Amino acid sequence: MNAQPPPFLPRAALRLGFLGLVPLAVSALVTLSQDRDTAYIAAIAFSLYAAVLLSFLGGVRCGIEIMRAPQTPSPPRLFYSAVPGLAGWFVTIFVVLVPAAVGTASVFAGLFAAQYLWDHRSAIDAGAPEWYPLLRKVLTGGAMIVCLLIPLATVLQRI
Repeated sequence: MNAQPPPFLPRAALRLGFLGLVPLAVSALVTLSQDRDTAYIAAIAFSLYAAVLLSFLGGVRCGIEIMRAPQTPSPPRLFYSAVPGLAGWFVTIFVVLVPAAVGTASVFAGLFAAQYLWDHRSAIDAGAPEWYPLLRKVLTGGAMIVCLLIPLATVLQRI
């Protein structure tokens, strides 16, 4: 078997990507606090930052599309680049307005997964660097694992 080595991941992209996960992880860990108010504020911070990350990923995809076809970017691709971020903001609004439903913040795991699937299937065709899908796989996996702390905090009745 002739297995192809994975693409080289630029160190800056990898380091900044992991650094970008830190606020998500910290806020998710703080939802495990014994103090309910602190845990609830952390869940709101988690939701806000998750929505920011999804918006950022959508912006990356929008930029890739504009670079792919500067004169005629695809309207569906531009639209789909905005959907995960908008969904993230709706989940955040729901978490803020309905404190009893704060556990729904775990929905962000699904939103990150949906963004990853689109990135994985179309990023190279859209003009992304060869290493981008692998970077997205690593970072999305990390984000989804972090998202699982929210239902854990809910079960432990922290929030």
